[in-house]
Formats: sequence, structure tokens, C-alpha cells
Amino acid sequence: MTARRDVALVTGAGAGICAEVARRLAARGLGIVLLDKDAEAVGRVAAELGDRSVRDPLVVDVTDARALESAVASLAPEHRPGVLVNGVGGDTRARPVTELTEADLRSAVAHNLESVFTMTRLCAPAMVEAGWGRVVNLASVAGRTYSLFSNAAYVAAKAGVIGFTKQCAYELAPHGITVNAVAHGVIGTERIRRAWADKPPQWTADRVGHIPAGRFGTVAEAAGMVCQLCGEDAGYTTGTVIDVNGGLHV
Repeated sequence: MTARRDVALVTGAGAGICAEVARRLAARGLGIVLLDKDAEAVGRVAAELGDRSVRDPLVVDVTDARALESAVASLAPEHRPGVLVNGVGGDTRARPVTELTEADLRSAVAHNLESVFTMTRLCAPAMVEAGWGRVVNLASVAGRTYSLFSNAAYVAAKAGVIGFTKQCAYELAPHGITVNAVAHGVIGTERIRRAWADKPPQWTADRVGHIPAGRFGTVAEAAGMVCQLCGEDAGYTTGTVIDVNGGLHV
């Protein structure tokens, strides 16, 4: 089945950066297929988008590969995405490696890397058939260098996303498909603000002090670069990692 240039599938679309990506792509005229495990949250985004949400949201946990296979297989031909935004992930637990276990690594890989692998392999064949596609993976500053805000398991998983992005970019470029990553720094999503709400003011100030811009990024700033890589005019940009981090990693 051939992918549609005017349809985007966005994972993690129930909140935060990816909900804003869905809104912005919808405002550009794309039909949006929303995917999130939180039925209530993603339902609110679907209601906000109205008829730009081209079908009922896919309520799926991205760590369940079989469920993802079923969800993608359920898409009608007119809903096969030419644009894929892989946005699930994140870990706000700043823990030393001496306190981590193999279970922590498996969880980080399942949420941040395996989900990207599965969604890309499921959606890419229709893009190949169409001769056109855009894949944008949300990496992290943590995958570019060390992290002051998370842990080694998360860093390893996000570094894997970057490596996967580059290999897919190489393989899919002859088919008119671009594959890029956006490595965000600390973005002031509701999830991040909740995670830091109970921290002492000095704890937060110390961490924000490491950011040259002196503040969190906004959700709008985070989503804007993702959407840029989804467009027609991004056709010669592939295999890149775009840093959106206020100078935290340069």
C-alpha cells in the first residue's frame, strides 16, 4: 500500500511535544493519525483537531510490538502515513549507573529505541512504494553527550536512536525518504515540570544554570524543528541530528 504525503502518524501524541507537532502539521493541512497509550489524553487532542484527525486515535502501548503491528495493519490505504514522527520516550530519573539494573536498561530501550525501530520498519514499506517519505525521530541531548538530568540507560537508548536514524537515512535515501533526528534539551512540558515540582529550588536552579540560554525550551520551540523536517522542502536533509537545547550541547 502506498503512503500518502498528506498524512502524518505521530506517536506519543496525547501530550507535550508530539501533541503540538500534531496540531502544527494539522494546521499545514495534513491529515493526522494520532497514537498514544493514554486514550483520554489522545482523545482530547483528536477532538481539538476535528476532521484533521483522519480516524480514531490508535490507542497502543509502543512497547508492545505486536499491538503496533496490528494498529498499523488496521490503517486504511488513505491513512497510510507518508510522514512518521516517532515521539515516545523520556526519563527524568537522575540516577547513577551504580543504582541501575538491567531492567532499567531494557525499559529505556523498549520505550525509546525499540518503539522507533518497530514503527519505522512498519511504515517504511509504504513510503518506499510511494517514492517519498519523512521520518523524524525524537532523540535527546542525552544521546549526544552525557546527561545531568537522566541516567545511563536513557542515554544509551537515545544514542541508539541516533545510530538507527543514520543507518535508515542511508538505506532509504534512494527511495525519496528522509530520516532525521531532533535532539531536544530540557523542554518545559507538563511532564517535566511535574517531575521537577517537588525538587528544592536550588536543585532546579543548579540544573538550569548549566543551560547557556538560562531557561527551559518551550514546547513550541521543540515542535517547530520537528515540523520543519516533515515538509516538502526538507527533501535534501537526511541523516542529520538537529540540536534544540539552548546551547547545552554545541
